[in-house]
Amino acid sequence: MYSWQRRTATVGAALALAFAGAELVVAPAARAAAPLVVVFLPATGPIGMSVTITGTGFDDSSVANAVAFNGTAATSFSIDSDTQITANVPVGAMTGPVTVTDGEGTGTSAVDFVVAPSPLPTVLLFVPLSGPIGTTVTITGTGYTGTSAVTFNGRPASFDVNSDTEIVATVRKRTTTGPVSVTTPGGTGTSPTDFTVTPPTSHARSVSLRLRLHLVATGRVVAAGSFDACEVGAVAKIQRRGPNGWRTSGRDATGGRARYREHLADRVGTYRTVVPRRVVNGGQDVCLRAVSPVRTHR
Repeated sequence: MYSWQRRTATVGAALALAFAGAELVVAPAARAAAPLVVVFLPATGPIGMSVTITGTGFDDSSVANAVAFNGTAATSFSIDSDTQITANVPVGAMTGPVTVTDGEGTGTSAVDFVVAPSPLPTVLLFVPLSGPIGTTVTITGTGYTGTSAVTFNGRPASFDVNSDTEIVATVRKRTTTGPVSVTTPGGTGTSPTDFTVTPPTSHARSVSLRLRLHLVATGRVVAAGSFDACEVGAVAKIQRRGPNGWRTSGRDATGGRARYREHLADRVGTYRTVVPRRVVNGGQDVCLRAVSPVRTHR
C-alpha cells in the first residue's frame, strides 16, 4: 500500500467524524447560497485521482462552475447533486485547500488535499507490434492518468487516454522503428520491445482516356482489387504533348464512380491522362502513379 493510501484511511476517518457532526442544511432550489465544502475523500492522492467532494450549495439556483485544488482549476469535474461533486486532481496541482465556486461565491475546505507523487508509468505491451504510418496502436500498462506525451522511437504520436491502464495512439509520419514511451507527471516509462514501422501497402492503378468532340476528356481510374480509396477522389491530369514535352491542359477529380470529365480547349494534338501517386489512410496505403494510353485529337 502506498503511504498516501495509509494517510487516506487515517485522515478520511477524522474527516468522516467531522462530517457526521456537521449540520448540513440544504438550501431550497430557489435560494442561492455560496458553496460549503465540508469534506473530501480521499484526502490525498496523485495527479489525476478522482476525488469526491461533499458539502452544500453545489447545485442550487446558482450552479457550481469551478473546482480548484490549491488554486489549480480542475479541468474535469461533475456535479452529482447539490451536496456532491466528483473532480479529478489536475496536472500542476499542489498540496492545498479544495475550493468550489458558483455565482454566489467560493467555498474553501478547512483542510488541505495532499498531492502525492505520481507513480512512474509502465508500458507492459502494445498491439499490433508493427505497422505502417497511420497505424492505431493500443498501449497497455499502468499509471497513465495525466499522460502528457506518447512517442514511438522519440517521435510524438497523437493519442487518447482511455483509462489509467490503456492508451490508444496513432503512428505519425516520419516515425521509425523503436520503443514506445509514455510520459506523465510521474516520469517516462518505455517499452522493453520495439514497435516496427513497416512500409505502406502499394496499390497499382490504371486510367483510361477518351476524347469527345469539341474537346471533352473522359475516363475512369481503376485500382487493383477495386481499392476504393485509390479510385475515388483521384486527381486526373489531362496533358497535351507539345514541342517541349507534355503540358497539363486540364484536370478533374474522380467522383463516386471513379470517373472524371474535363472540357479542354479544342486543339488538335496528342493527349494522355496522368494520375499522380497518392498517400491515403494516414500513410498506411499508397496509390501508385498511372498513365493512360495516348489518344490523338484531329
